[in-house]
Amino acid sequence: MKTLLQVILFLFISNSFAQNSPFEKWSELAEKDPSLQPEYGNIQKNQDQLENDQQFLDDLLNEYDGDSKKASKKMTELGFQYLYEKQDFITAMRRFNQAFLVDSDNADIYYGYGSIYFNLGELDKAREQYDKGLKIDSKHSEILTDYGTTYMGDFYQNFDTDRKLAFQKLELAKSYLDKSLKIDDKNSNTVYKLSIVNMYLDNCKEAWKYLKKAKQMKNPNVTETYEKELITKCGNS
Repeated sequence: MKTLLQVILFLFISNSFAQNSPFEKWSELAEKDPSLQPEYGNIQKNQDQLENDQQFLDDLLNEYDGDSKKASKKMTELGFQYLYEKQDFITAMRRFNQAFLVDSDNADIYYGYGSIYFNLGELDKAREQYDKGLKIDSKHSEILTDYGTTYMGDFYQNFDTDRKLAFQKLELAKSYLDKSLKIDDKNSNTVYKLSIVNMYLDNCKEAWKYLKKAKQMKNPNVTETYEKELITKCGNS
């Protein structure tokens, strides 16, 4: 079971950055550079910094005809591109912060911040940012799915040392994934994760239902290892 959980979490959490630059190193960099902290660390900026921010805002808003929401959305899209396509966490955080400068009332900014911490393995810090995003948009299905996934991570981390706590975390994972699915039933990652969660909760019928749906949706993360584990635990569908 532990081996399978390691495989599952590897699929859900990109560790390419974490292997080379752990959170401790990121923290050292961020301590010296506020642009690597969510919301710039809420520092009191000096005059030069304020002027640079204003120049950036003027140039960006001019490009988007003064539409701050559109400009902020573009910056978050760039942030996610740097995060997942280039594994460039530094540039990604800077783009999310630039989006924050333009329009702080954009839930995707906090989804971005949380995703960086999520990929660094800092699940509590990820949830702090996800909470901020959900205060803006309580029906942000992607945040809800990743929020649930953080509790899957907690399940794995506690499985060998505190089985009761581990399963409490798994129930939390299920609650967030269920909520996400009600909002968006087209996200195959949500569906696949619900299969996994239900298997470990001994909800075999649900586990098979969601696995079949994930396969129909051609989710690329579905593995033979998981399906074999599901057969072992629950029997054939």
